[in-house]
Amino acid sequence: MNLLKILIISISFNLFDLSAQLLFHPEFIFEKFPVFDESFIQKNQIKKITFDIIDKKDWQEAEDKNLVEVYEFYPDGKLKRQYSTSVKKIIQIETINKKHKSIVSKEVYEYDTTSVNYVYQNNLMIERHIFPNKYIEATYFKYCGKFICKEEKYIETYRSLNTGNNVLDKMLLKAQDSIATFDYGNQIKQIFYNNEKLPYKEKFIYKNNQNQIIEITEQFVATQGRIKKSFQYNSNNLLDNATMTIDYGNSETYYIEYEYDNLNRVLSETHFKN
Repeated sequence: MNLLKILIISISFNLFDLSAQLLFHPEFIFEKFPVFDESFIQKNQIKKITFDIIDKKDWQEAEDKNLVEVYEFYPDGKLKRQYSTSVKKIIQIETINKKHKSIVSKEVYEYDTTSVNYVYQNNLMIERHIFPNKYIEATYFKYCGKFICKEEKYIETYRSLNTGNNVLDKMLLKAQDSIATFDYGNQIKQIFYNNEKLPYKEKFIYKNNQNQIIEITEQFVATQGRIKKSFQYNSNNLLDNATMTIDYGNSETYYIEYEYDNLNRVLSETHFKN
């Protein structure tokens, strides 16, 4: 692969056994959202994992703004809630020096919190996004067997009871998709339909003889856009590197490399872009 690789992020795993808690699932590794090993979380009775986020701009020193990203879990290891903080406002406190000039002596940060709550009910999973302005958007995922077959997005409003509890008052349907899945063993084909029952995307998942995903291709009907992800594994059947090419007329390629120690724990994850 002739790829001019420009480093965009490098992550070192220096928390004890953090790599054992994370799953590098091919479908999600190019997302910012981590996938956790539910069995490991349950076995070790982990209730919460907190990441401290350091802000670093190009050509500047890293700045600690006390930002966090937190993940909470149910006793069975499933994700219960995740929330993150962001800087809402920077308040500059000015003082007058001996030359009667105003200078900034201190900066105080005000924060916003965005959270996502997860609810699991038989063949249904609810992903509820709660934004700082109390705007709530929920996605209902319905499972048919092991695959998602329907996805509905709602805007939810709540009302307060005299007891102080909030109850769901109204649901406004925002979008509705259905997914037809055809499992051929080493190849899975999915067709995505909008609320008018028209197909808008096809997705193909290819696996090797070890049942590892080696390629995911998404083809969009209307825009003719295409996303291709490919994955390579090392001799220990661990993910060695991954490539994602997004093509909507101007192609962009992203590349991730993984490094492991002698116990097959992840030491580093390095991201590049062409």
